[in-house]
Amino acid sequence: MSINIWSILVAAIASFIIGSIWYSPILFGKQWMALTNTGAVTPEKKKGIWKLYVVQFLLSIVTMCILGFAIAAMQITSALDGATLGLLAWVGFYATFRAANLLWQPGSLKLALISAGSILLNLIVGGAIIGGWR
Repeated sequence: MSINIWSILVAAIASFIIGSIWYSPILFGKQWMALTNTGAVTPEKKKGIWKLYVVQFLLSIVTMCILGFAIAAMQITSALDGATLGLLAWVGFYATFRAANLLWQPGSLKLALISAGSILLNLIVGGAIIGGWR
């Protein structure tokens, strides 16, 4: 079982780009900031933010590696099948656990949906890239 490291890196970069757009003012950035009480990005906050971006990128690599191993183990060789596995991973792992958390630890449904949408898109796109690049 082998994975294509280039597909993992490209999928992680795509994930990073998706997150940058998803949480920008263009889409859900303003709502996310209001729901998390983040407030405006000040020069003080910008100072060390690069560290958060590095950690986020490394986490994206880990996520895409695990997805890549699952794709390789299932011998998926198409973008559509990779995207489908990404969708199923989201439904089976993220969505169910997040829904259970909302049952026992009530929070903002809108915030949960913003996060869930980003993760769903990341897994589908990552799965398509990795699955199609085998």
